[in-house]
Amino acid sequence: MLARITKQFIRISPRSIGAARLQSTHTHQPNQSTSESEMLEELRLEMDKMGPLSDAEGAELDALFDSQSQFSVFPKLEDVSPQEVVGTAAFGKKTYFIQRSTNGNLPVYTDYKNSNKIVTEIRKIQGDPVQLRNDLQERLPFIPKKYWKVVLQSNKIIIEGDATKHVKRVLATTF
Repeated sequence: MLARITKQFIRISPRSIGAARLQSTHTHQPNQSTSESEMLEELRLEMDKMGPLSDAEGAELDALFDSQSQFSVFPKLEDVSPQEVVGTAAFGKKTYFIQRSTNGNLPVYTDYKNSNKIVTEIRKIQGDPVQLRNDLQERLPFIPKKYWKVVLQSNKIIIEGDATKHVKRVLATTF
């Protein structure tokens, strides 16, 4: 049944309907455009020329339209629990956010302390810097834990040594 309707529809697609309509009305009203309702009316007339649908074809067509009308991308409000809604958890406890610069760069910097000691600083941390440190330590196990330091007053993490490339790679891909 659908194959029969599809073949008929392809034969009289909106472009061919529009082209035929344009040819037939070109001499009468060249500036008038065909509306969607006119095209649908012409399609209905062409469908009527095909003859009546059998009971099986009608049932198949009804089932097709019924299944499409009930489809929705969004779930019903009754089916969503408050825990599934984004943003319901309190921010700051075991959550963090690293603010990027206006150019989109991560706030990970290399600094020199006492003119000879290289350290890596992660700045602009909002939320829980201790949780961020723990997550980074899981992703960067080759940096010993004794080299990690969290400064709670300024919300930054200091890593002894030059780990800027490794930290930026992890932050850019994972977080």
